[in-house]
Amino acid sequence: MLGRVRAAFRVLTSVLFVAIVVQVGLAGWGAFRAVHDAKPAPISQKSIESGFDAHVALGYVIVVAMLAMLLVASIGRLEATKVKLVAGLLVLGVVQAILGTASESVPAIGPVHAINALAIYALAGLLAHRTWTENRPKKRSSAASSPVTAAT
Repeated sequence: MLGRVRAAFRVLTSVLFVAIVVQVGLAGWGAFRAVHDAKPAPISQKSIESGFDAHVALGYVIVVAMLAMLLVASIGRLEATKVKLVAGLLVLGVVQAILGTASESVPAIGPVHAINALAIYALAGLLAHRTWTENRPKKRSSAASSPVTAAT
């Protein structure tokens, strides 16, 4: 049972990390789509918002995935460090959703939303890396594995 939980958690960390990379790409797409649409004529707020619809939707899916990961980590009795990292990710994800919504009314919050996204990216990458590399045999260096020839 624990092996299956660890495998599921490993897959979830990977899917989450890829979703976060896609999320960053969607933010860029929304911004540059707005610039593109503004060239021929003034752009409407609705046009700008529609460029970010996929970004917003995926953001909520990511937060739900973070919650699912926390449940898997907790129910599966994974290491306390993993549970804490996922809990931290979930907190950052909820804060990110709040910042994104608040930024529409207070644009000065926008940079905090972007910086928080970097923290989410880094923490998700760290978690995925640790999950995939734990309990793996360490590779021996080539110098240690090759015989040393004494020249006398």
